[in-house]
Amino acid sequence: MTGSAEDVIGWRWLDVRLGRRARRRAREEVTPSRIRRVATAVVAVVVQVAAFGILLCGAWLSTVRFPSAALLPGTVLLLFGGLTLPRPAALPRDVVTVRRADAVALHALVDRVAAALDVPAPHIVALDDRFAADAGFSGILRRRYLRIGVPLWAVLDPAQRTALVALELARFSGGDPSRAVLTGTVERTLATMVAIFEPAADKRLHGSREDDVTSMMAANPQRIGQQHAQSYTNLVGDLVRPLMALLQGVFGLVRLGYLTLLQPESFQAVFAADARAVAVAGTLPVRSVLATRLLVESVVTVLRRDARAGDRSGVVQRDEPHAVIARWPTLTAEVLAKTAPSMPERCEADVTRNASPFAVIPPLGRRIQMLTEAPPALPADPQESADTDVELQPMYRRLVRDLRNG
Repeated sequence: MTGSAEDVIGWRWLDVRLGRRARRRAREEVTPSRIRRVATAVVAVVVQVAAFGILLCGAWLSTVRFPSAALLPGTVLLLFGGLTLPRPAALPRDVVTVRRADAVALHALVDRVAAALDVPAPHIVALDDRFAADAGFSGILRRRYLRIGVPLWAVLDPAQRTALVALELARFSGGDPSRAVLTGTVERTLATMVAIFEPAADKRLHGSREDDVTSMMAANPQRIGQQHAQSYTNLVGDLVRPLMALLQGVFGLVRLGYLTLLQPESFQAVFAADARAVAVAGTLPVRSVLATRLLVESVVTVLRRDARAGDRSGVVQRDEPHAVIARWPTLTAEVLAKTAPSMPERCEADVTRNASPFAVIPPLGRRIQMLTEAPPALPADPQESADTDVELQPMYRRLVRDLRNG
């Protein structure tokens, strides 16, 4: 999870210093620390025990001598405890889970890469419309998943597709505290609390409420008296908003302190996973995949131009996306070749732009800089890659349509 200091703390004098510190820290060599790992686990235990304690206290207040004046604070504590309870991450609803019977070649590639990495294969292989990919754990049972963005998959050649799968599956090798049962859920809990008390969200809700009242009075002029009630509501909101801002800042600082402990170990785990992917897929394909993700805006612009040009010429029909998709790896390679001389500067710029004290994954530019040279140990299978294109034809058709119309 990434975020900017400006979005979370909101104190300019602190935000500037946090931004400088994050950029400096992203460029530093990360070293493992046993003390830091123990401290992270201790803080995570304290946060989770506190969440359960608040929930139990709220339940006791709500039931003791029911009904009584303690019901109101008990309900507030129940709600607060429920929000702060550790909860597992879930896959978004818009992903498409790919069954093994429907994508034999894709699952075969995933299994082959997992075996080469000596990591367990994912339980779920899913597709979505992002120009990205990730892997992790989902649900209470912590089922392993691999989520691949169809646009990213479509622009990669066979070797790069193997590298993409290796990059994501290598994260299952362990050692990343941001994915652990204890420490990972606490980071999500703190991020949720910061989002709940965000003043901007309260202002949006306040504006929506004012619009509703204005529409109601316009529809029924006899209910002008509602304006006085709205004034009282606005007054209460003005009094509550500073408290919400204070709570948001407090939780933001708690999250900052927690991620100060968590971030170095998480960065180290990502770099180690990238090194494992390089050992399996080779340096050049891994670097190409990361560079493609870094240059996503340039690549998408070229692909949109190509999709629309094919549509205007009449040579490529709308119901034949494979003819459009087939050119995309070559077009992407041309973009990478054109930007290769300036890639070191682009990596530095990416670190400067995306380094955050609230990130658990290092910037793409820094990951590219940390890659070491190694030949591929697992050769790519062009036929297997072509078979995956056949399996993904329905999603390719929608992708080409969106690019033409977008």
